Parts: sequence; structure tokens; C-alpha cells
Amino acid sequence: MNVSSSLLAHLDAPVLVSDPDGKTVYLNPAFETRFRTSLGETRGTPLAMLFEGGGREAVLHATAQACERQRSVRFRVRERGVGYAALASPIVVEEMNVGVLLLLFEEAVEEERLLSFHREIQEPVDELSRCLEELFEQTGGRRSEHFRDQVEAGLRSVQRLQRWTEELHAAVTGRPAGGRGGGQFDPVQAVRDGVDDVQREARATGRELELLLPAQLPAVRGDGSRFEAALASLLRDRLERSTSPSFTLAAKGVGQGERLAVLISLTEAPGAEAAAAPGDDEFPPLVAGIVESLGGSLRVTDDPVLGRTTAIRLPVAD
Repeated sequence: MNVSSSLLAHLDAPVLVSDPDGKTVYLNPAFETRFRTSLGETRGTPLAMLFEGGGREAVLHATAQACERQRSVRFRVRERGVGYAALASPIVVEEMNVGVLLLLFEEAVEEERLLSFHREIQEPVDELSRCLEELFEQTGGRRSEHFRDQVEAGLRSVQRLQRWTEELHAAVTGRPAGGRGGGQFDPVQAVRDGVDDVQREARATGRELELLLPAQLPAVRGDGSRFEAALASLLRDRLERSTSPSFTLAAKGVGQGERLAVLISLTEAPGAEAAAAPGDDEFPPLVAGIVESLGGSLRVTDDPVLGRTTAIRLPVAD
């Protein structure tokens, strides 16, 4: 097919196509107009070079994920003051990846208003963190143990707030949040750290959150602090929405070789709620976004005997 004469040329939304090496082979007229460039100037240029700053990182990450998973990846990108909801789709012919197509939709979200909101909440969160750290340094002695524990709990809450403000900023701007796409972490320790406060909250409501964790599991690629925030948010969501008196959080290794992964599952008591076949929209959006950015997936199953299980599958680090 001659790409330049295809229906893509008639789309009002910006479209660009790359070859398997990530080099630009096609821009539709809408892309040329919005981004003030032309195919003649950019043919053979790495796809990500058509974008600036954080947008470049977002495009690189999305196209790499689309090629690796052989399925479409949704993401956001902000370019020249305009926010876009984007789709990176692999082009597969006879089971061979022959390129990637990027489709951009201008978002109706008021990005500037959200960015302003982010700046407004970031300042008091940082100030609260400084105050709690100073109080923590000044609390000592046996009589102060209770208050020291309270300050520690406050510091952990502030850290969660800081992580979510980063996610908010990343969601609006399209720039990856800290640590996305790089590094690795210990999933066992991340689970322990992520549920620490949630276990106390569960007990306060008369419910138990039991952990079944092995001593060690293979490292998972990505930023552990982001996963901890996502896991804690998912657990709180289930504690709020479920009538189950008890929860079991377990982790184990599954698969072999290149398909080796870590499976983290949250099981609720059977009969706790009459849930229809759940869909992805049941997950908090930022939680689903973080898991996807780590290369993972979320799935829910309901069994009349075993109960409801929410499973997070994360690929191990290379």
C-alpha cells in the first residue's frame, strides 16, 4: 500500500508512521500542519525526535512497549502547549513487526487548570513534609513513643501524597513520572512497604489483611515506590468497596525463561459481594496506568468457592 495515498491522509487527527527501526516514513497532512514540519524534512529521522522534552520520552516508551507486546499502547503527550491522547499501534504483517503507527487526538481536558491545581497542592505537601520531619527529629524518649509513631505515619502519608502529585503531573503533561522505564526493585519488599499502613487501617475496621510472601522473588523492572503507591491505592479501593471480612495478599513467581513474571494476588472471601464479570474500569485509573507503565497487567476473577481475586502480573527485570 502506498501510505501517502491512503485514507490516513484524509484524517483530521495527526498520524505518523515509523519503520521497524523507529525511523519516520510517513506524516499525514494534519501532523505536518499541527507540528509545522513536513515529511521531506523528517523522513528517516527517529520518530521521537519529532517531539520535545517529556513528549520525546513518552513516545519512546510507548513505541517500545507497542513493539515488545505486539499490541496497542495508550499514552498522553504534551507538545507546543497542546495535550494529546495518543495511541501507538504495532503494524504486523505475517507475524512480523514492520513498523509502528502513532495516532494523536487533541484532548479537551483543561491541562493548564490541572497543572495549576498540581502546583497549588505541591507547595503545602512539601511544607507538611518539612514540618513532620522536624517534629520527628525532636520527638524522643519513652514518653514520646506514641507521638513518634504518629509522626512516622504522617510522613508515610505525605510520601504517598508526593507520589500521587507526581502521577498527576505525569498524566497531564505526558512526561514519565520519576523512575518510569528504568531501574528495578524487590517485589517482596515493595509489597511489605506498600501494605504497611493499609494493614493497620484494615484492623481498625475489624478486618484482616494477611500476607503470604516468599523470602525472595526475582527483581521487577521499574520504580518500586510507584508500585507501592499503586498497590496501597488498590487495597484501599477494595477495602472501601468490598464487604469481605478478610483479605489475603500473596506473591509468587510464574512462568519460565523469557515469560518469567511475578504474580501478586489479592483474594477476598467468597460470597463477600455479588460482582458481575468485572472490567478494567473497576481499577482506579492511576493504578492501572502505573501497572501498565511497569509492563504489567491487571486481571480480576470471581469464583464461588475461592472468592474474588485481583491479580497483578509484572515482568521480571532482564
